[in-house]
Amino acid sequence: MTAKIKLNAASGGGSFSLQAPSSSANNRVFTLPDSADATLLTSSTATGKILQAVTTTKTDTFSSTSSSFTDLTGMSVSITPSSSSSKILVSFSLGCFQNGTAGSRAFLNIVRDSTNILIGDAATGHECTYAVCTRSANNNHIQIPVSGQVLDSPSTTSATTYKLQCSVGNDGGTMTLNRPNTADAQSGNAASSITVMEVAA
Repeated sequence: MTAKIKLNAASGGGSFSLQAPSSSANNRVFTLPDSADATLLTSSTATGKILQAVTTTKTDTFSSTSSSFTDLTGMSVSITPSSSSSKILVSFSLGCFQNGTAGSRAFLNIVRDSTNILIGDAATGHECTYAVCTRSANNNHIQIPVSGQVLDSPSTTSATTYKLQCSVGNDGGTMTLNRPNTADAQSGNAASSITVMEVAA
């Protein structure tokens, strides 16, 4: 015998049924929370699902001596959210990112269009998302991989561009991507990528 409980809406709407497994060997327990209300998610529920993903890969090199933040060429990607309530998960991986001048720093920002979406508190006057410094006496062959993720809420259904920007600040020197400052036969010719994914709210 198959046990089944059917609940009908008081207003004459639809119904909801609970039915036990057909096999007596398959016993199941359904427990409701005792501390708060809850909503059952079904296989068609969109919440938390990845709705789309867009990625860009950069295999060539880049360098900059800019003391102000400038676009890191080739490390941008655009996405058009399907809903203004969606969140965008931004992930990036830099094969190597460093300042080739001894003791000097390289700074990195994650930007949505023209807005930095993750930045440190205003304390030193050079706030950023990431900072890299080896304080080595000789940085010529230094290669430092950098990666990160940020969950953003753009609140739009318009095309949105996410990109990376870099700077050497007031330290000077040359920031390099995907290669060391001075390449030789042992240099790692690296690759970098940036990926954005729309996450349903």
